[in-house]
Formats: sequence, C-alpha cells, structure tokens
Amino acid sequence: MNGGKIGYMNIFQLSSTVRQDIELTWKMVYNLFPATVNLEDSDKSALLRNFQLKLWQIEPILENIENAEKYAMMDAEEFENLIVHFYEGTFPKGQELSKTEILKIFQPIWIYYYTKMVLPVVYMDLERAELMGIIWLLFFENGYTNISPDCMEMCRNIKKVILRELKNFQNEKDFDDMRFIETIETLQLIERGEKKFMEEMMICEMHNVRIHDDFKAILKESKL
Repeated sequence: MNGGKIGYMNIFQLSSTVRQDIELTWKMVYNLFPATVNLEDSDKSALLRNFQLKLWQIEPILENIENAEKYAMMDAEEFENLIVHFYEGTFPKGQELSKTEILKIFQPIWIYYYTKMVLPVVYMDLERAELMGIIWLLFFENGYTNISPDCMEMCRNIKKVILRELKNFQNEKDFDDMRFIETIETLQLIERGEKKFMEEMMICEMHNVRIHDDFKAILKESKL
C-alpha cells in the first residue's frame, strides 16, 4: 500500500518513482535540517535509501488520514479492486495471476496493513506537527549499519531535538502525558509494517511480480 498513488499506479509504476522520491525527500531534509549539508555523500545516500521503505509505510497512513471518509465508505468489492489493480500488468507474459489468485495471495497482507498499522495510527487523531515528528524520527534512525559513526551521532542529536519539540508541542496543547508515549509507539507499528512489507516483496519475487531495478537495489541493501 502506498498513499494516494494507490488506484492510479501498479506496483511496478510506483517502484519506478524511487529516484524522484529520494530527490524530493532530500530537498525537504536539507531545508528543515541544514546541518545535514555536512554529511558525506555516502551517508546522505544511505539515509535516503534507508528511508524509502519507511516511506512506503507512512504514505498510506497519511492518505487514510486525509481521506478518512473515502476509505470508511469503501465496500469489499472496491477494496478488492484496489488490490487487484496494484498487481495487474506486472506479471511476465504467460505467468499472469487471475483476480482470484491475486486476492488469495495478497489480500491478507493488505488487511494486516490496514488493521494493524494504518487504522491504529488513524484512530490516534494525531495533529500534523505530531505526524511530521514521527516522519523525521524515522528518517534520522541511527541504528543502521550502513552509515558512519559521525552520521549516527548527528542522527542521535537531531532525534533528541525532534523529541523535545514534539513534547513541547503536546504540552502546549495540554495533551495527556500518555499521548507522547503513544506517539512514539507508532514507530514500532511502522517498523512491524516494514517487516511485513519485506515479506510481501518476497512473495512478489516468488510470483515474478515486476519491480523496478532501483527499488530492488534498495530492497537488497536492506537485507544486508
């Protein structure tokens, strides 16, 4: 699942936008966090690639928040058509899956995403500033093995600032203290969603679903 692009692109078309997504992400990062200009090119590239899999988890959440009524009103047939369209046209000639086969294989994964990751975050009714805090905490994850010690330290320091700003925002709104903890727990939800996504990509590979080479390179790197 991937945000507002669902329904308009299949998985191959969507995976083909990875370079554009990386460029747009870096522009936002540089504008909001000028200190990142000092990063080595290898660290910058690694952070951007690492974030792409998380972006695929974040976008459907944002799409559902922005269009909650649309998805609440979606019936079973519309949901099934959404799933089928996402994979149709991505199989090699002669190896196409039928609508029934696509749903049997992929619908359980979509239901997992929607019920275990998307809806719990939607129901939290987070404000935009809180959602942006989550996004940047995910971007500046310092636990990766493909970034330098200096980059890890920079990420750690930026995350401290983000957490402090998030807490200050919630205090100003007079939110309950538990809201901060629950907001941070969304990172774990998204991490579990990312693991499920990797399983989906393995299933796609098993059934010869076409994925763009740029995105496959990111998937391969994430396994190392």
